[in-house]
Amino acid sequence: MAALWNWVEVAATSQQHISLSTRPARENARMKVLPGKQSVKLCTLIGITTCSTLMAQPPGWNDPFPPHKVMDNLYYVGTTQLGSFLITTPEGHILHSGNYETSVPVIKAAVEQLGFDFADIKILISGHAHPDHIEGDALVKEMTNAEVVVGRLELPYHQSFDTPGGKEQPVDIIIDEGDTISLGGTTLTAHVQAGHTKGCLAWSLSLKENGRTYNGFIECSLNGQFLRYVGNEEYPEIASDIRQTYKKAKEIPAQVWVSSHGVFYGLNEKYEKLENWQPGEPNPFYDPEGYKTHVKEFEEIFVDTLVRQTTEANNQQAD
Repeated sequence: MAALWNWVEVAATSQQHISLSTRPARENARMKVLPGKQSVKLCTLIGITTCSTLMAQPPGWNDPFPPHKVMDNLYYVGTTQLGSFLITTPEGHILHSGNYETSVPVIKAAVEQLGFDFADIKILISGHAHPDHIEGDALVKEMTNAEVVVGRLELPYHQSFDTPGGKEQPVDIIIDEGDTISLGGTTLTAHVQAGHTKGCLAWSLSLKENGRTYNGFIECSLNGQFLRYVGNEEYPEIASDIRQTYKKAKEIPAQVWVSSHGVFYGLNEKYEKLENWQPGEPNPFYDPEGYKTHVKEFEEIFVDTLVRQTTEANNQQAD
């Protein structure tokens, strides 16, 4: 496993390295969503137990949150509840997650508040295939002409997703486990965290501060509380997938980590510490022990949920 989570180099000849300036031509590197696609409920495909939570925009989730530097060239530009991250480089920028379509103006304002030009975004890394993370992709593409990166295992969900106004869901670059994306001297490596969605993608990168290099990690989601594990015909291997994801997550040497929702990594608390951060003190987002605790807590939630669903299914059969 050590080689899989090597932040410096992923040594596998079959893996893809994408650089905007030198991206190799690949037959399947660019995919357009075909018109007339089947309209399939995302919640059915992914195995969410309730559709309403997933499809409706919860009140307050889209409210602005103060944009800020996490470390080095990694910035938070998301909302109060939805993580979105800007990775800046001299050759343009990478945006992770467009979130809801109504999130995009909030993200744009955050990018500009930090002193960067939204139009300089060259790559959009699509979030995991839930509406609150990918609905805004088409609008970001329209506004920036960024190359949109999507995990191969997420393609069926992207293709079946109906965007507001019927916009085509953009897919420019297809990514697998271990592939890399590079721009302006910054390289991110893709890691599949299957379960929350089948191709939930996390990303690792190196971050520097005060002469030290840190293992940065943009987590996908380890939240398995609302997933359907028992009798999930659309995703029968969901329980084994997410169990494997927790096992892999324990081996990730994350030091500076963020996630798809701020609440997962203590955004409010860490931002408050950032506001009062003094020279010589550790960066509030340096939190390797917090990551280990986070993984442990979410694995325990998964186990409890699986036991409850199994018990309920057994009771129904007994009746």
